[in-house]
Amino acid sequence: MLGLVIAFWAAVAWIAWATLVYPAVSLVLGSVLARRRPVRKGDYTPPLSVIISAYNEEAAIERKLRDTLALDYPPDRLELIVASDGSSDATDAIVEGFGDPRVSLHRTEGRLGKTAAIVGAVERARGDVLVFSDATGVFSRNALRALASNFADPSVGCVAGRVAYRYGADGTSRGFRLYQRFAVAVRRAENAFGDQTSVSGSIHAMRRSLWRPGAPGFSMDVIDAVHTVIQGHRVVYEWDAVSLEDSRTRIRDEWRARVRMAVRNTAMAPYILRRLVEHRRGFFAFQMVSHKMMRWWLWVPLVVAFASSSALALSGAGAPYAAAAALQAAFYLVALASLALGSRVPVARSASAAGFFVMINVAACAGTLQRLAGAQRPAWEPIRSC
Repeated sequence: MLGLVIAFWAAVAWIAWATLVYPAVSLVLGSVLARRRPVRKGDYTPPLSVIISAYNEEAAIERKLRDTLALDYPPDRLELIVASDGSSDATDAIVEGFGDPRVSLHRTEGRLGKTAAIVGAVERARGDVLVFSDATGVFSRNALRALASNFADPSVGCVAGRVAYRYGADGTSRGFRLYQRFAVAVRRAENAFGDQTSVSGSIHAMRRSLWRPGAPGFSMDVIDAVHTVIQGHRVVYEWDAVSLEDSRTRIRDEWRARVRMAVRNTAMAPYILRRLVEHRRGFFAFQMVSHKMMRWWLWVPLVVAFASSSALALSGAGAPYAAAAALQAAFYLVALASLALGSRVPVARSASAAGFFVMINVAACAGTLQRLAGAQRPAWEPIRSC
């Protein structure tokens, strides 16, 4: 009985810290320290190498190239490299026939994955600053200048841009919208007291001198931030550098993406912790564990809390455990109903959020188990909203 009680309250503490306490602490610290760690931005336009990850993007790649070249940035300080991960459609032919000397193609064979394609593209990049994007993100006109302005501050090594979404009316999109509001609030707060624990593959920039390759099964969105911090530089968030994307509207698409993320997160977690310990980055390790890792495996305390409270309730341990078990059961029933009905009939926003929360945690569990069974998932498939 005592073991179940300890397990229940330990699980509750984990869930509370990851979902409520750490975000609240971040918001408070961000508010208090907002003026103490300013980034000394300037009118700084270093040579940029924009690396666009692509796999079978024939429908989007030409527009992406034209839009990027038309952004507000000195034309003679800009090059575009499309990192094609063995595309089997017309993507490579479109890039090679684009007709602008600033555009080039780097192709990897064998579907080695996004990270491997990026590593090869970076090796041929000539810019002082690398900008990473994908084929579908639409940059705001000032995005490159906004990113580059942060590098006028020599302490800044990596800059995360802001991803904005066009949301659908489906349950998946509504749940994701609430999740994004929460995530962006924490990102902005962390900017004032610490570093960004990850960046977005859709839009982020890094000094070429600081960039280091990652293993094929790693996500460079996280590894770029880690490599920057262990080399003594800051990872900051730039609100004005925007990449516009479509949110995923189908549950199965969100599921696939979340499972793949979980496989990669589980693969790189030991590497991240080892490097942070080696370089004595204790505060960033605290951020990484609180913001990322405790959420990557939030499904563990969720399962423990439900199982232990149910067992305690059945054993007659007391009304609090019976109430906890009943509340959790009700929450999961609402979430399952939302997932079942959200794509066909309107459901309450809170129900959509509950469904999204449950789905991403079940996907995280599936991805973790796949990784422990030996899965790698280096390759990716583009996911469209239609």
